[in-house]
Amino acid sequence: MKEEIAELKSEFKAKLLFWNNIKSKKLKVALIVLFVGLVGLKVFTTVLTFDWLVIF
Repeated sequence: MKEEIAELKSEFKAKLLFWNNIKSKKLKVALIVLFVGLVGLKVFTTVLTFDWLVIF
């Protein structure tokens, strides 16, 4: 369990370091929009799937 937590911390630190190394604000905005878009697409398709299940 401790190994998994240590691995998660290490991965988080690597992602944070990557994010802090990005100098372009346009790229940061593009990554945020991409992330929000992917989450929105997932939620939208899940809602549509449940709507189709209710009809049938």
